[in-house]
Amino acid sequence: MYKFTSNLSKNEYDKFVENYPMASFMQDYNWANVKSNWDSIHCGLYKDKTLVGVCSILVKRLIKNITLFYIPRGYLIDFENFDDLKAMTENIKILAKKHHAYVVKLDPNFCISDNSFKDEVIEHNYSKNYSIKHSNLIKLGYKSTGINKDMHKNLQPQYNVFAPMCDINNKILNSDDVLKKYHRIKSYIGNYQEKRGISFEITDDIEKIDELVDLLKQTEKKQNISLRNKKYFVDIMNNYKGYAYLVFGHIDLNKYIDFLRSNNDLETIEYVNELKNKYSDKMTLSGALILLPKNKKGIRTSEYLYAGNNLNLTKLHVSTALVFEIIKFSINNNCHYCNLGGVDGNLNDHLTKFKQNFSGRIMEFAGEYDLATSKLYYPIKLFYPVLIKLYKLIKK
Repeated sequence: MYKFTSNLSKNEYDKFVENYPMASFMQDYNWANVKSNWDSIHCGLYKDKTLVGVCSILVKRLIKNITLFYIPRGYLIDFENFDDLKAMTENIKILAKKHHAYVVKLDPNFCISDNSFKDEVIEHNYSKNYSIKHSNLIKLGYKSTGINKDMHKNLQPQYNVFAPMCDINNKILNSDDVLKKYHRIKSYIGNYQEKRGISFEITDDIEKIDELVDLLKQTEKKQNISLRNKKYFVDIMNNYKGYAYLVFGHIDLNKYIDFLRSNNDLETIEYVNELKNKYSDKMTLSGALILLPKNKKGIRTSEYLYAGNNLNLTKLHVSTALVFEIIKFSINNNCHYCNLGGVDGNLNDHLTKFKQNFSGRIMEFAGEYDLATSKLYYPIKLFYPVLIKLYKLIKK
């Protein structure tokens, strides 16, 4: 006997996440607090009084009373159990109709395939039994939107690079063994940075968010992109206390000058002295935000979410060493992977080239599945982008 609730308590939800074998931070109860421009619903499915599935639904209001249900990296359920998945689907569909949602957009946390850049034997945790999970969704009326190699095409990038920190048996490795695999970059890690006066800091001090935002602005300028504002990071730090951390790479310019002097690099010393006039004796060269997973069982994946770099002294490869600091921190917190984020599916962009240095896994996520709840599904899917453009023109 199944029972469904659309008002699951935070306590029950959090306990379920702790025991779920592969939970994404986007299905955490508090993620809805970060996505403040969406409404949210927290659901639970009971089977014989035992909670067997949960999900956090983001609700976007579109035209008039029409809404969109979006479930990022969900459900948290056994996708191989057809009966449980069917019960969840039927109840979510009823709920969606009550909220005038024309579609339920599901973006599950499993992969079509996961591959190594080096064609080595790997663990396949995220792609395990993909065909069964996919088939069950299709049987229940979900329509796969297909493969999108453009990382901006879907709400979440379909291709991600994970840095593995475990062996084929899912035993978590130590940082020295992981570093041995980084043939192209290990010379820039450790002693290389220390000699040049570079140190690293991992902190949960919200007051230091400005430091990260400043680095992100420099990255935005260089790459002509738009990232997040300060409030977004404050919301993450407040809602993920004990799990969200800022990571910085700092340089002591005086120590760096001593290093340069010992190598008779007078030209660079002159440049660094100019930086001292601007930044004083110390400056921050690289920064990032990391989230630790909340599930205590199964496969644990940390998330390297946002990174920014100072446009000066880029040849010191501080951003490379910073990622390794994050990987070490993840290992110390019993993580099997660190998700380094989305890349272009053609694997020829600059992000892919950087991330593959960390013995990366190419994770091709299953992508989006649409569950239509209304006859308006196809017209809205076809014309909604055009209507939004017209609306913006009229508003102007």
